[in-house]
Amino acid sequence: MGKCRSCGRENPLIAEVLALCRDCIQEGGKELESQIEKVHQQSRSVFNLIATPPQSKEGLSCNFCFNQCRISYGETGFCGLRKNKNGQKIIPSPREGYFSWYYDPLATNCVADWICPGGTGAGYPEYAYNQGPEYGFKNLPRTSRSHARECQKAALEAGLKRVKIGNVHLLSGEY
Repeated sequence: MGKCRSCGRENPLIAEVLALCRDCIQEGGKELESQIEKVHQQSRSVFNLIATPPQSKEGLSCNFCFNQCRISYGETGFCGLRKNKNGQKIIPSPREGYFSWYYDPLATNCVADWICPGGTGAGYPEYAYNQGPEYGFKNLPRTSRSHARECQKAALEAGLKRVKIGNVHLLSGEY
């Protein structure tokens, strides 16, 4: 059970790492914004990723995602994949890094949580530890470029106009 460090509310939907409830996040102002940013920076540092997108005036421009990095000599972009090596933008091959992943504490916003044993307890006791949502475990969601394209195609075929597909950078033409 997570506890909000701002208002004291307890709720299983409050992440222990952030320790802020939804209401406090939305109404928190600059003080909580800086706390959230600090947690974000700490979570990136675990993976040796920089805290903010580089914006070097003399850097190479990278327009692959919405961060619009300007990467200086020897620097790496916010994604950790694109680099400036001797004034040349180095872009990894698909074998080197076109999967998006993160450790996702259960139970959260997993796309399949409504059928997943970790999100529902389906298959208990063979495939789940509890008869309901499980807490204290992590899963490792991954999205491949082909999966993102399949989602995009299905949305277009269904006539959907306003669809947000996570990891949209996987659909870009720049490799």
